[in-house]
Amino acid sequence: MERRWEELLGLDYGVHLPTKTDYGIGIIGCGGIVNNAHLPAYRKFGFKVVACCDIREEAARQTAERFGIPKWFTDYRDLLDLPEVEIVDIAIHQQGRVEIVQAAAQAGKHILIQKPFAHNMENALAMVEACEKFGVKLMVNQQARYAPGHRFVKLLIEGVWLGEVYHLTHHVRGNQDSGWPAETPNFLIVDHGIHYLDLMRYWTGREPKRVYATTVRMPGQRAISPMVYSINLEFDEHCMANLWFNDVVQGRDSHYEFTVDGTNGTVRGNATQVTLALKDAPIPVMRLDLKGSWFPDAFAATMAELMRAIQENDEPAISGRDNLKTLKIALATVQSSETHQSIAID
Repeated sequence: MERRWEELLGLDYGVHLPTKTDYGIGIIGCGGIVNNAHLPAYRKFGFKVVACCDIREEAARQTAERFGIPKWFTDYRDLLDLPEVEIVDIAIHQQGRVEIVQAAAQAGKHILIQKPFAHNMENALAMVEACEKFGVKLMVNQQARYAPGHRFVKLLIEGVWLGEVYHLTHHVRGNQDSGWPAETPNFLIVDHGIHYLDLMRYWTGREPKRVYATTVRMPGQRAISPMVYSINLEFDEHCMANLWFNDVVQGRDSHYEFTVDGTNGTVRGNATQVTLALKDAPIPVMRLDLKGSWFPDAFAATMAELMRAIQENDEPAISGRDNLKTLKIALATVQSSETHQSIAID
């Protein structure tokens, strides 16, 4: 048991860099997520950003100046014309994504695209098929998978530390009732909550069979869609997941926590801390503060995984085609919340 505990404490949940990391990266979209997460992560891990683009000239110029990016544009086609751009990082909202992905694929550029991949299956399939047609890699930036706490849990499950997983919970409290989130249809489920639906797939390695969801609106909220959800995912008779999110909390009461229960014990935590309670362990309860961060480190991890897939001619871990399964769950969840019925995911 002592050797086993040493192995547990040595789980490698950090960012894994491939042998080659000097691919030329072109950024399309110079908004907050790029300036506060993508580019700080790429700078921290030594990735090479050669160009950026935004339809807002000031945003493109300021981003280039802030991060020392050699070239900037207001037309994405100018960026795609650059031979030094090998990977395109697309971080724009939904409008225009299909056109840009199709053009990037035809230009032979590999693609990392910010989640959510799409708001409907038609657009998602169009982008997947374009990348497959032109033989380029497509990875969806569901970077929550690479937050230290989330990655640690995946390694625990893969190593059978928890035994057979039978129950997962996920609980978030916050407030995003302003700006573009408030103006986005089904934001809480399809834009933000898709992180946590994807985590349920990632942790279990399985696909849920049914979903039942309820949502409510806070009186007076700005958002056009409900900002409180309760989601039940049914995998089979031996596994289920419960997810709760209140994204219009009034006052300073943010909260983030998950639990994963298995036949050998429980792990509870958040993005950077975990508490282990394993059956028959020499230490009944152990709390670990993990190294690294979700923002920005996990954004480097997704880019690194795309680079690995390019080098090894492999599918990236969160390929566009695989992410169709996560999108399918999110869309079924919306349908369940609107019809007040349990929806089969097939």
